[in-house]
Amino acid sequence: MKKVFKSVICLVLVFMVALGMVGCGGKKEAGAPTEKEQPQGKTYVINIGATSSPEHSFYRACDKFIEMVEKESNGRIKVNRKFGGVLGGEREMTEAIQLGNLEMGFISDVGLSAVVPEIGYILLPYLFPNYEAVDKYYFNNGFIGEDIKQKLQAKGVRVLGWIENDYRALTNSKRPIKTLEDLKGLKIRVPELPLFISFFTKLGTSPTPMSVTELPTALQQKTVDGQDNGVILTHAYGYEQLQKYMTLTNHMYSGGGIVISEKFWNTLPDDLKEIVRKASEETGKLQIQLNRDDVKKFIEQMKNVGVQFDELTPEAQKQLMEIGRSVWDEFADKWGKEWIERLKNEVK
Repeated sequence: MKKVFKSVICLVLVFMVALGMVGCGGKKEAGAPTEKEQPQGKTYVINIGATSSPEHSFYRACDKFIEMVEKESNGRIKVNRKFGGVLGGEREMTEAIQLGNLEMGFISDVGLSAVVPEIGYILLPYLFPNYEAVDKYYFNNGFIGEDIKQKLQAKGVRVLGWIENDYRALTNSKRPIKTLEDLKGLKIRVPELPLFISFFTKLGTSPTPMSVTELPTALQQKTVDGQDNGVILTHAYGYEQLQKYMTLTNHMYSGGGIVISEKFWNTLPDDLKEIVRKASEETGKLQIQLNRDDVKKFIEQMKNVGVQFDELTPEAQKQLMEIGRSVWDEFADKWGKEWIERLKNEVK
């Protein structure tokens, strides 16, 4: 009887120990899922738009953005490039970004200012006399760039990186432009904006406002003598086949931004925000360098097909800058007298 009792006691003890071992082995820290249960995280899709073609530096730089974002996010972000104007013009894309219907875009300041006119002063003639001024006051946390960021963000468009279009120049089919006198009477196509019309009127030309879509026909039919797009666009649209003379007047500068919808931005977790921000910043720096290299390359290509490049005399360059900056006062009420005065005093 005692042997039986001892056997039962042993079995009970063994059973209890076994239960304890199972309990210890099966116990997990609260909130720590197994490897199979580990969440992958929500995935996001970024559609990024632009009007540029695959040859443009916007497109080529965007390769870097896509690679960085998709790699660094471990696939949590998928980027769809929507370039070539498939989403409409820059105005339409900016409005879509405001509304949250488009996540991101490579948008010029001309396109952005069409929707947020408070930043339109960026097109003032001779605001940036050279690339050094652009880099100092527009990019690299310059006070003009910071002002543009704030004004756009207030309207639902956040700038994550800067991009570059070009300095505007003058082409024509009539004669070389080296002096102010050479400009007199030339019919120059200009954008349909009061700022351009006022400036070119003061230069003594006959400004002809029209959309860029009408320009090729106008040049072919000699409705206008010339136009004021920069090297990049002049080459991209093949205007060198229709215009013999070009002068790099650098009378207006156009940059832009890699921008994101504030509504979409606010849906991203902090780690993905940092990935997208860093990728945008680095992509912008690459695009600016590619663009400046393209300007040099395209000038040589245009020379090879017969375009004659002429330089303004030092006196003419000074005269154009004085005329350009005299236009600023006409728009002081639009952008604020104090702001215009600050631009005059600080941007050299």
